[in-house]
Amino acid sequence: MAIHQENIGKRREGAPFSWDSRDALLYAVSVGAGSRNQLENLAFTTENSRGIEQQVLPTFAVVLGGSGGSMDELGDFKLSQILHGGQSITLHRSLATRGTVIPVSGMSAVHDRGRNAVIELSTELLDAQTREPVATSVTTMIIRGEGGFGGQSGPAESWSVPERTADAAIVQRTSLDQALIYRLNGDRNPLHSDPQLAGMVGFEKPILHGLCTMGFAGRAVLENIADSDPGNFGSLSVRFASPVVPGDELTTSIWKTETGALFQVRVGDTVVLDRGTYTHRTPPAAHSTGQPVAATA
Repeated sequence: MAIHQENIGKRREGAPFSWDSRDALLYAVSVGAGSRNQLENLAFTTENSRGIEQQVLPTFAVVLGGSGGSMDELGDFKLSQILHGGQSITLHRSLATRGTVIPVSGMSAVHDRGRNAVIELSTELLDAQTREPVATSVTTMIIRGEGGFGGQSGPAESWSVPERTADAAIVQRTSLDQALIYRLNGDRNPLHSDPQLAGMVGFEKPILHGLCTMGFAGRAVLENIADSDPGNFGSLSVRFASPVVPGDELTTSIWKTETGALFQVRVGDTVVLDRGTYTHRTPPAAHSTGQPVAATA
């Protein structure tokens, strides 16, 4: 079996992908917005509250526009060898409550990590009419057993937990039906809903989508570092360290930096999201709130 490294850098344009207000509301509820207090997060969970204009959570970008390449283009390894290692998103402008984008995707890098290989898939979401960039998403996939092919190991990691107390520690409890709600965004992988399949791969019960946990962390960071204003949001990246089970309590520790923040998410003493990095697009103190630029409907 092999990874098709000859496809590195090749880009494939996908079919236009559209969303509307309902999709954005569903995503917000699926990552816990309003679950602690239904009167909180109304800008993200309602479209008709008086005096409140609907906004879209920046991490909604992860469900827009495809997976970054077909399996045939990546290699002839088995699906069972793949682990979702990490995810990053960069917004070039705030997401509107409805729009249409064209995903342009492909394999952007392959790294040799000894026993395992790492594939990076990059997807750029383009405005369907102007073809200007709306958001960029990079998915890191660990391919178990496919390393050792003599490739480069990739850039060195520089992230570390700051040697000081976190500036904020945000506690969020996931619900028992969290995965059942989140799957309605489009990821119907039965690992997150089928007890028999979960047991076959070594879990006592279905686990939560890693991107759902990322959405919880993204909300915590947005609310505590970016004044709950999507216009301040530049980029966010995480590494998936351990699975989360619906009903688990998440604690997001946040350390402010000059450009944004570092963060880490734990369930008890277990790190579940690691190497979290957030950067501002517009620093909150200088940002002037305005209408988000809509992708073409």
